[in-house]
Amino acid sequence: MRKIIRIGIIGQSERPWEPLPQKLKEISYKMGYLVAVEGWLLICGGRDGVMEHASKGAKEAGGVTVGILPSQSTDDANEYVDVPITTGLGMGMRSELMIQTVDAIVMIGGKNGTLKELSAAYMNCKPIVIIRGTGEFADSIQNILYEGKYLDTRKNVEIHFADSPEEAIPILKSSLNIH
Repeated sequence: MRKIIRIGIIGQSERPWEPLPQKLKEISYKMGYLVAVEGWLLICGGRDGVMEHASKGAKEAGGVTVGILPSQSTDDANEYVDVPITTGLGMGMRSELMIQTVDAIVMIGGKNGTLKELSAAYMNCKPIVIIRGTGEFADSIQNILYEGKYLDTRKNVEIHFADSPEEAIPILKSSLNIH
């Protein structure tokens, strides 16, 4: 039986008063697309923003998408989610559940909720790739890393950086020992 690789894509939501920049839409889409091309399962928070554009990319590449939702309503899932998992747990616990489910994460942009997911991934030794140039925490976290690659002195897991989705794929493969 072939093991299914589960890639979590984390990043900021979109709000009417704060639309997602076009660059983030394109990078999110491309990351989702490449995840699907690899035959990996895309898992995200299932809602809007980075999650929606990554899901759209994966769907258009023929992939399968899973959205782990904070509510109990499948109506909250974006239109590109194949498998909406309703939790009723709220944002914080939904994020923790998503991190426990994935094999690795890719961070694109991100605000406080994304930072929580990054921290949870680090605490659980999940491989992490951050796409530089996507703003918010994705561009500022490197400035505070211990020895330039860890969130703290425990050195749970090295945090990797890529300048594009195309650069992220080989880093993920190496981190997951895929040849």
